[in-house]
Amino acid sequence: MNLPSEELQKAYFTALNGQLSVGGSNVPVFDVVPPDTDYPYVVLTGQNVIETNFNTDKRITEIVTDVDVVTGFDGSFGGKKQMFDISDQVIGIIRKVPGSYLSLQGFTMLTSTLDSTVAIQEQSETNVLFINRLRFRHKIQEN
Repeated sequence: MNLPSEELQKAYFTALNGQLSVGGSNVPVFDVVPPDTDYPYVVLTGQNVIETNFNTDKRITEIVTDVDVVTGFDGSFGGKKQMFDISDQVIGIIRKVPGSYLSLQGFTMLTSTLDSTVAIQEQSETNVLFINRLRFRHKIQEN
């Protein structure tokens, strides 16, 4: 059985890269954030894969994917609005209605839902960070 993990990661990157903006500027999307990257950015942080159907030729896998929207401001000034604006864009692209789900090579996406969001604030030595972890749940069938 092939797992759809890599295909889903590629589909996320293709769907999001170049499609997110804030204040007229592109918001980059990463698998791994390069050092000294400016804020804001989006990072594809993790997947939890569960095989849910063992009794058919076409296996069904459930994948929970985490996407972090990260914004940062010098000192302790800034707010969550930018983080929420970018998060809304990501949700609009990933959480689709049936028939317009992300396209995967060798697999068919059966469902795509927003599982949860968790917004947190962190303070570094130089920045205040606002991070919104978006968690999406997908059921995917092997073709």
